[in-house]
Amino acid sequence: MLSLMKSSVACKHFSQRCATRCDSGVEMRHSMLRSILSVAGLAIFALSLSTATVAESVYQKMKRAALEQACRGGDQKSCQDLARMGPKSQGQSTSDQSQQSPGPQQPGQQQPGQKAPKQGHAQQQASGQLNDSGPFKPPAGTKIEEKIMAPLQERAAFEVSPHGVHVATTENAGSRVVVYYDGEAGPKFDEIITQPTGTGTHGSFSPNGEHYAYCARAGDQYVVMLDGKELVRSSEANSGRFDGESCHLGFTSNSKHVFWTSRVLIDTQRGKNFTRFWFDGKPSPTGSAGGVSFSPDGDHYAYILTISDPYHQDRFALVIDGKIAPYLAGTPQWSGDSKHLYTQQQHVSTENGTVTDLLMDGKPIARAFSFQLYVAPAGDTTVAIVAGGSRSAPMTFLAVNGKRVPGTEIGAPGGFDQVVFSPDGKHYVALCRRNQTKLLIVDGKKQTEYQEIQHVKFTADSSKVVYSAVANNKSFVVVGDQESDAYAFQSLASDPLISPTGNRVGALVQGEDYAQILYIDGKTVRPGLKGISQLRFTSDGTHYAYVALDSGNGTRLTIDGVAQPASNFGATSQAIYAKYTLSPDGKHVAHFGYPPQTTGDDEHGLFLDGKYTPINRGMNTNFLTFSPDSKHLAWFQAVPSTLQFRVVIDGKPVAQTEALSTLGINNDAIKWFEFQPDGTLFVLGQDENSLKRISITPSPESSLATMGGNSTLAFK
Repeated sequence: MLSLMKSSVACKHFSQRCATRCDSGVEMRHSMLRSILSVAGLAIFALSLSTATVAESVYQKMKRAALEQACRGGDQKSCQDLARMGPKSQGQSTSDQSQQSPGPQQPGQQQPGQKAPKQGHAQQQASGQLNDSGPFKPPAGTKIEEKIMAPLQERAAFEVSPHGVHVATTENAGSRVVVYYDGEAGPKFDEIITQPTGTGTHGSFSPNGEHYAYCARAGDQYVVMLDGKELVRSSEANSGRFDGESCHLGFTSNSKHVFWTSRVLIDTQRGKNFTRFWFDGKPSPTGSAGGVSFSPDGDHYAYILTISDPYHQDRFALVIDGKIAPYLAGTPQWSGDSKHLYTQQQHVSTENGTVTDLLMDGKPIARAFSFQLYVAPAGDTTVAIVAGGSRSAPMTFLAVNGKRVPGTEIGAPGGFDQVVFSPDGKHYVALCRRNQTKLLIVDGKKQTEYQEIQHVKFTADSSKVVYSAVANNKSFVVVGDQESDAYAFQSLASDPLISPTGNRVGALVQGEDYAQILYIDGKTVRPGLKGISQLRFTSDGTHYAYVALDSGNGTRLTIDGVAQPASNFGATSQAIYAKYTLSPDGKHVAHFGYPPQTTGDDEHGLFLDGKYTPINRGMNTNFLTFSPDSKHLAWFQAVPSTLQFRVVIDGKPVAQTEALSTLGINNDAIKWFEFQPDGTLFVLGQDENSLKRISITPSPESSLATMGGNSTLAFK
């Protein structure tokens, strides 16, 4: 049994453009760098959600700056909104306000009569420093460590963990082959067995990324290796061969247990051809394991064992946690709390033919023709779509915890298409299909009928059902029992956005004239934009943001419906490259972009919390990322003259390395940098001789508050 390790989710992937270039035929030294250079700057956000009584939050300052600019431009509504905000809070100075501009422009597209704004000394210094490809010194207190992960070898196969930046490398060792895991070489084998996943991987990482297992061939045996140590050897083979079906690996959801299936084919005789199931190195009883079901907590499992005999009919058994159960039943499903096992058992009835019993922990709780069981994500609630009635008059109805729900009966050809649970597992909704309409049944109560219903879900606080619906060739967003305004039919495809907490709901919909419309918390907003994309809520659900495409002002970030004057993603033609994210605490917002006013050159910059700061000229940046505690901001910047890239934290370069070669890495496994829960940044790089992991702990004197010497960038 493996110890459970906690790990935060902070993995980043290449953009789609970059991923398509990650090809095994790309030159090892240059492939990753070209990917970095070819991708338009990604972005991240940091949005303040706090409402201070003394000092304005980041959000309030950004909103005030945007309204002030719009008011000066003659927008009376903005003037009214600004007046309602009241005077500036204590401590806010003119220097806190965002730079003003008529609108985003592409570099080199200076409007008539405009002059390029002069950069301040701090901005020039920051821009010049980051453009410098010469030697640099990390800020005092920065801790940097390197760990050799494996020697570099042409056509070596790299596999990177989903979290923690752990690496497994398969390389040749003379006539043998060896796996390096986090720099430690394993035993030499005749062959490393490729997993039957179609991705060419050799092993399997646990969900938390802390454990790695692989299968190898040693002569006439296969060997299972776990975290560099031998777990099991077996001579059971598939017609004398060892391949992916000989050892198909996996980990349970809690990362504590490793399991695999092994295809055994001794000969074609019955009983000598089966699939064995292994759990933590212990084999199942001889026979074929099928339909393995794992409990949500990852500690339990159940499956049906088929035992073939050369001289008799097949026999069946239910196996629970490695032991044959005292009763026979199939279709095992675990409850959300992992405490109960539901199974189904068929019987022959003299009146109705074959019927099915629904069992909980081996005891019957309901009988019908058939059950389609849904299990709540938490607790022990179940909802079953039951086929009942009689053979001459069949009907379908719902049963909760084995008990029929009155009023849910529906005859053929109607039925139920799905059941969805609330996050807390206390509520359910079933989608009911009639002859020409559909309706929802929420906790046993029927809702309004529509011609079509899609995207059924609950709000994060489990209080309301949310879905898209169609009636009379119009689409609607429905939250609870509140129906939105009517939108164009094509808006049915718009999947409503649920805030991470609370009960806020948003959606991007369209009018009959294809006008871009925003639905937010029951209200219809017509912003008059050419396009809207990437609607998101902050982590506490307090604010929302989206990318606005304005034919006159380019592409910019909008927060709570207010366009940010200092934000500039470029012309509308570049909207597909506009990216942003929110800091984990939801208090900061940032993205890469262009200056609000053109400078007449190829200046690139950083938009952070309503302000723009130039960071380089013509040098592409990528992978803008906040630390888990939201105190640090990191990004990568290519250094073309050295075919390397720099790691920049809080605006200061801290490390430089050659880009990790993508040769041998599956594109879906490119997870080569990640912030750890303690704020340490792991980055994979390489030099001429080895693959290495660089561990960077930011200086205690460095933070968002110190970027550009502006202490107002840190907010409580």
